[in-house]
Amino acid sequence: MWAKERAALVAVARGDAVADCVVRGGLLLNVYTGECYPASVAIKGERIAYVGARDDMVGPRTEVIDATGRTLVPGYIEPHAHPWNLGTPAVLARHVLPLGTTTLFADNLLIYWLAGVTGFERTVAALARGPVKFYWMVRPHGQSRTLDEGARFPVRALARMLDNPWAAAVGEVTRWTDLVAGRLELFERLALGHARGKRIEGHTAGASAERVAVLAAAGLTSDHEPITAQEALDRARQGIALMLRQSSLRPDLRGLLAPFVKAGALGRIMLTTDGSTPAFVAEHGFVDGLVRIAMEEGVPPIEAYRMVTLNPATYYGKDADLGGIAPGRFADILLLEDLTEPRPRAVIARGRLLARDGRLLARVPEPPWREIFTPRVTRFDRPWRLTPEDFALPPGPLPAMRLVSTVITALEERPFAPGDLHAALVDRRGAWITVTALAGFATEVDGLAATLSTDYQIVAVGRSREALARAVNRVVALKGGIVLVDGERVAFELRLPVGGLMSTRPLPELAAKERELKALLAARGYVFHDPIFTLYFMVADFLPAVRLSSRGVWDVKRGRVLAPSRALRTAP
Repeated sequence: MWAKERAALVAVARGDAVADCVVRGGLLLNVYTGECYPASVAIKGERIAYVGARDDMVGPRTEVIDATGRTLVPGYIEPHAHPWNLGTPAVLARHVLPLGTTTLFADNLLIYWLAGVTGFERTVAALARGPVKFYWMVRPHGQSRTLDEGARFPVRALARMLDNPWAAAVGEVTRWTDLVAGRLELFERLALGHARGKRIEGHTAGASAERVAVLAAAGLTSDHEPITAQEALDRARQGIALMLRQSSLRPDLRGLLAPFVKAGALGRIMLTTDGSTPAFVAEHGFVDGLVRIAMEEGVPPIEAYRMVTLNPATYYGKDADLGGIAPGRFADILLLEDLTEPRPRAVIARGRLLARDGRLLARVPEPPWREIFTPRVTRFDRPWRLTPEDFALPPGPLPAMRLVSTVITALEERPFAPGDLHAALVDRRGAWITVTALAGFATEVDGLAATLSTDYQIVAVGRSREALARAVNRVVALKGGIVLVDGERVAFELRLPVGGLMSTRPLPELAAKERELKALLAARGYVFHDPIFTLYFMVADFLPAVRLSSRGVWDVKRGRVLAPSRALRTAP
C-alpha cells in the first residue's frame, strides 16, 4: 500500500501523471523555513504530491481550486482533546473542521471505561474513516480510585490499545503523586508506551518545581496543566513539552505565553483547548481561536501557526504525515484571507475540499454507538428507583465538602448546616450510594442529577431529598443526561443517550442547552463559571481536597475513606 501510494505521488511530482486536485494562485506559509511565497500544491489521493511553481500535472479531471488572494497554511492540530463533552467526537469534528482543525489527539477514557478494548477499537476504526483524523491517548488508570480499577485496566488491554496504529501516547497521567512515590505498578504501565515509542502525557496540577524535576525523571514528556507563567517555566526548564491551555475551565493562555514571548523561546510550545464545553467552542472557536490569542499576545504569526501545526506533529513523531504543506504529507490545507485571520475561508482535508465559508461540505459519520454502548455496557440495563430516604445523612459530624472554586474543594468536618446541600454519587445500577454535605455550590437548588462524572456514575446535589430522588430517577429513565428539578417540576432536562454522556445533536444546540443550564443554576446561587466541570470533577481524586467515590467520601491528601459508601436496596 505504502509503496504504491508513494509511486503514484512521484509520478505526479515528475509531471508524468495528473493530480486529483491542484490548489494554485495562493501564497504558501512554509512552517519549515518561515517563508511565505507563491506556490501551487498538487494532490494525489489523500496526500500532497508536489509543492512548487509548476502546474503541468493538471488534467481534464483534475479539480482546480483557485487560491488567488489567499494564504495557504497547514490544517490545525489539537494536541490534547477530550472529544466527548456533551457531544460525540463526530459532533465535535463536524463543528471544528470548518474552523480549520483537521487532526485531534484525543483522550480515550470515556470510551474505554464503558465499552472496553473492543468498543475502543470499533470507535477508532469508525472515526478513522472520517475526514478529521483522530489519534488517541490511552489512559493507564481512571480518574477516580474504584474498587474494580485493577480489573478495568489490565496490562494486556493497555498493551493491545497502544499497538493500535492510531494510538499516539499514554495519558493523561493524573496520578503524578504515585510517580513521585516510586510506585512500580504505574511505571510498568507507562513502560508499555515507552517500549512502543509513544509519548507519555502528564497532568501535574499542583506539582511544585522540585516535584516537576522528579516527574521529568519519571518519564512524563508533556504537560497541559500550568495555570501560571511560573508553573509553565518550571516545566519547560525540565524539558517537558508544554501544551498551553485556553479552555472553558482554565482560560489561561494569555498569561502563560508572556515569559516565552519575552524570551523568544517559542520553539516547542503547543496550544490546546483541552476539554472545552460546547458553549465555549461555539463562542470562541477551537484551535483557530488559540492562534488568534497567540498573535494578539505578541507571538509572531509564523510561530503562532507552528504552535498548532508543526510543533504538535513533531512532538508526537507524526511530522512525516502532519503539520506542514510538503510532498508526502496528508493534504490538510487551509485557505486564509491572510495570516492575521486564522479562521479559514476554505478547508481541504484528506485531499478534498470539505468546507467553505464556515459551511461543512462533507459527511462525518457517527460510529455505531448502539452496538458499542449497549445497555449492559452503560450499566442502564435494569430499572430501579431511589427514595428520599436513600439520601439520609447520619447525625453528628460529616466529612463535608466545600466548593472553593469551579473544581477545587475543601474538607470541613462538621454537622450538616443551614444552606448545605446533599451531595451524592450513585451507582448507575443502583447498587450503592455515597452521600455527604456540600457547601458553596448553590443554595437554591432543589435537585440536580447528571451522568457527568469522571467515573461515569450519577452525581446528584440538592437541598431537597424528594427532589434529589426525582432528579436521579429521571436521569435513570433517560438512560443518561442532566436533570434539574424544582420541587415536583422538572425545570431542565438534557438527554445524553450515547453512553449516558454524549449526544449526537449539533454542537450549537448543545451549546444552547449548556447556556440554559448555566443561567438556571446561576439564578439558584451558583457563583462559579463552569458547572459542567464542577459535576465532572466531583469524583476526580487527583484534585484537592475531598471527593466522592465508589468507596465513599475520599480524603485526597491522606488517601483514605472518611465515610464509606453504603448499599442500596433498589427494586425494579
